[in-house]
Amino acid sequence: MNPIPLTSLVSPAIHLWLVDLGAGLDNAMRTPQLDANELAKAARFRFERDARRYRISHQALRSVLGDHVGRPAAALAFTEGAFGKPRLVGAGMPHFNMSHSGDWALIGVCDAVPIGVDIEVMQPMDDLQALARRNFSAREFAAFEATASTTQLDAFLRCWTRKEACLKALGSGLSIEPHVFEAGLGTESMSTFIDVDGRPCRMKVEHIDLPIAAKAACAHLLAQDGDLAM
Repeated sequence: MNPIPLTSLVSPAIHLWLVDLGAGLDNAMRTPQLDANELAKAARFRFERDARRYRISHQALRSVLGDHVGRPAAALAFTEGAFGKPRLVGAGMPHFNMSHSGDWALIGVCDAVPIGVDIEVMQPMDDLQALARRNFSAREFAAFEATASTTQLDAFLRCWTRKEACLKALGSGLSIEPHVFEAGLGTESMSTFIDVDGRPCRMKVEHIDLPIAAKAACAHLLAQDGDLAM
């Protein structure tokens, strides 16, 4: 298993990798690189399949970040924000984010601003209408309802990954309800505003093309015109 580089986004540069969690570790990654905290988290999974996915995704994350900063993967140290978003310990370290769905993980790295990524493997979902009504803005839900039934799953996952990417860029978890801001159902890049404790946070969200049956998105903060800088 090697992280698969994807086409980078620009302005700012955001580097992206896709990881096959169903593949075995390659020779370069067979040496254990995870710290005690990561190993403890892996051990808490009920099923070995999920523990294995966790170990492989975090080995891949360390490999990508180690190459990016020019340090041994095993030497990297992590801490977490208030809502559990991980970050690297040390001055001048890059921002990063990781998402996983089924046998795939997506990693994003940016030197300039906080980012969020999200990936969702295409698979049948129950009651898309209710999920969309609860999580989409009124305008997004109207657009979703106008979508042909054969493409509603695509539309739902495009919008969902875009919203998740925005919230992950903020590092807020689901403390902000997805329906209170717009991220769109399409593949075009767009700017959006999210209210964070009464202050407007401006973000840009972008669709990510993948070579697998999955939807993905990336978002980053825009610190302009007095917007909130995280």
